[in-house]
Amino acid sequence: MENKKFDELQKLYDNSKVGALVQEICEYFVTNEDPEDESGDTSLEPKEVVNAVYMLFCLQSREQILDEFAIVRKRYPELYTAVSSFHETLLVNMDYRSLEEDCCLKISAYAVGTSKEEVLAHADTFVRSCDNLSEAVDKFYSWLKSRSR
Repeated sequence: MENKKFDELQKLYDNSKVGALVQEICEYFVTNEDPEDESGDTSLEPKEVVNAVYMLFCLQSREQILDEFAIVRKRYPELYTAVSSFHETLLVNMDYRSLEEDCCLKISAYAVGTSKEEVLAHADTFVRSCDNLSEAVDKFYSWLKSRSR
């Protein structure tokens, strides 16, 4: 990871206007940016599943997340290059139900014997029962790991 991106990531963590989930997404995309570098990918799930989980949880609080990504775009341009495609997908899909369904399908294909309805129900439950989206994602991953191959 370039030093400038690392510096911006450090500054992002100190920005109280950007929530933990967007910070986590930025870190994930920056550290997994180089396809040649396998050392950055510390997740056990395939990137397609990770992207789907992040997108699903961003959709749960779409307007707030879009505002936070706007801050990242304005204040942290080096970081934004890594997450711009993800942000654009979230921004341009006005029919978020279709995007949500697509994410649930990808996740349910990974989690053996799990329907897309179960995926959405668990996401919704964790969002409602947790203090923030990042905590909800963590609980969702715990549940997902119990269901995956």
